[in-house]
This record gives sequence, C-alpha cells and structure tokens, in this order.
Amino acid sequence: TEETPLLGELHFAVAETDLWFETYLAGLNADALAESLAFSFTDGDAGRMTREEMLSHVITHGAYHRGNVGQMLKGISVAPPRDLLTKFLHQREPARRQG
Repeated sequence: TEETPLLGELHFAVAETDLWFETYLAGLNADALAESLAFSFTDGDAGRMTREEMLSHVITHGAYHRGNVGQMLKGISVAPPRDLLTKFLHQREPARRQG
C-alpha cells in the first residue's frame, strides 16, 4: 500500500476478514469444498483448484509470511512473537488446558 495503515485500522480489517471467512466456511458442505473452480493467477496464467485447496492455500500462505517476518526480526536481533497454533487455541478456549 502507499500508506501503512494505523494499527487500529489494521486490527479492524483483519477481524472483518476473519469474520468473513468464518461465515463463508459455516455455509459450505463437503460437495461445495470439493467443487473445482477456474481462476486467473496474478500473473495472468489460468488455474483450477477446489475450494478446499484454495482455503488450504490461504492458510499456508499466511503461515509462510509470518515465518518470513519472524526470520527478518531475528536478523535484526528482535525476538519474534510466539505465533503458535497451540497458543491461539488455548487463549481462545482455556478449557483445553484442563486434562
């Protein structure tokens, strides 16, 4: 972007996107996930993936960026945040910590 958004604006945008994904996923069944869709890559090439593959790509793509930023932070001697799935799950659902 030409301007870096303020943290509050970015937080709102991410929360809005998260809600969209949660709502979208709640409305899908196995048949919809298996449906193959045609699309164009950003370079203009044609592609085809199932909805399930697209959603998996979104998940892993974000993880790639988080890992890359973590490596950049280490390179400037800044400890990266503990961005772990297990930490997220236990913060969101504390009862998971109970045996």
